[in-house]
Amino acid sequence: GLRLAPSVFVLPPPPEESSSSRPTLSLTCLVRGFSPDSIDVQWHRGNSQGDFGDNSAHFGSPVRE
Repeated sequence: GLRLAPSVFVLPPPPEESSSSRPTLSLTCLVRGFSPDSIDVQWHRGNSQGDFGDNSAHFGSPVRE
């Protein structure tokens, strides 16, 4: 079948988070326009995948548009 590479966008945290002194921020990853319709998305930072040492990482479930 037809295979289309996804368009990937990492959205910045909301302004109220980035202007506060909180130690955490929310990032949103938007992945769209791909085929076939199943996909696996992973977050990476440096050479780490999903485990960011002393920084906690919380991952929500993907939301289908």
